[in-house]
Amino acid sequence: MKSIHVPSVFHSPVLRGLPVAIVLLMLAHCAGNPVRDKDPQKALNDMQALNAYTQQIASDLLAYVQSTAHSRNPAEINRKRQQLLLTVENAILNANQVNPYNGDTRYKDAVVLYLNTMYTILREDYGRIVDMQEVADQSYDAMEAYLLAREKASEKLQEAAVELQAAEKQFAADYDIQLIQEESETALKLKKAGDVLNYHNRIFLINFKSYKQELYLLDALNRNDVSALEQNREKLLDYAEEGLEELQAIAPYDADPSLRDSALANLQFYKSEAEQSVPVLTDFLLKQEQFEKVRQAFEAKSDAQRTREEVNRYNLLVDETNAALRIFNQTNERLNQQRGQLVDRWNQVNEAFLRRHIPR
Repeated sequence: MKSIHVPSVFHSPVLRGLPVAIVLLMLAHCAGNPVRDKDPQKALNDMQALNAYTQQIASDLLAYVQSTAHSRNPAEINRKRQQLLLTVENAILNANQVNPYNGDTRYKDAVVLYLNTMYTILREDYGRIVDMQEVADQSYDAMEAYLLAREKASEKLQEAAVELQAAEKQFAADYDIQLIQEESETALKLKKAGDVLNYHNRIFLINFKSYKQELYLLDALNRNDVSALEQNREKLLDYAEEGLEELQAIAPYDADPSLRDSALANLQFYKSEAEQSVPVLTDFLLKQEQFEKVRQAFEAKSDAQRTREEVNRYNLLVDETNAALRIFNQTNERLNQQRGQLVDRWNQVNEAFLRRHIPR
């Protein structure tokens, strides 16, 4: 049986709060400004020294995000995370060595706090997420918990960034520095990557719910457990119909419907399988169960003990069971072929979608 490729990371730690670019604007003698004896140029130099890490962190972060989007090698992904950690660690050391202008440590303290928070989240939160990743594909609940953990970690990073931005704005206002927000090419790529992965995760999880449920159904089928087969069939039908409704409400990403349409095709298959095909398979299992009971009773008698009516009934049941078996095999073969084609298509579309919208 073919399986879907589970991406290593579904929600990247995209930081939208890295300090913005700054330029000097003299606003001498601003009324109400609490800071006296100001030297905006020196204050600006202080900010630039503290923000010197920004470009390298953004670059390493982008490399990490791209790796998580495209690589299936956990070692490579973790190597990128370790590099990012090292960059943040160096930034902490450099920031601590900056002598704050005019003895005002507010902005320096905010920068160091932000970097330490980032380092802790990347090391501890994302370290735990690496462990969760190893078991994420074992169940829908595990996958959902994994994705939720990534979202929470990203939210913590964002909260820390917002606090830093507030400190940055206050420091700039106090020292007559005008902040001009400029998004670099790297920043734009990070923002786009976050949007793409959020979209991808949403569709992936909808598809994964039915995908995993079908595995439970197939396990019941392999065990010839009619009761479990029916229970899982009903669940699969519910999940597929629920997922189809959700997917139809999701617009294509950037005029690209490929990921959504592939998931729609998968869920339409699951719905058809649960509604039409599984009852055919169940019918054979019931006939087989009935046949085994009749066969055992029939073979317990000698030829002399069997009546003509019993022989005719037995032969008729043999023919019916064989006919049901042929239909069972044909149905199973068709389902396996369709399933394999859809899984192949889903994996190809996933890779192409991420490669197209998060290029290396």
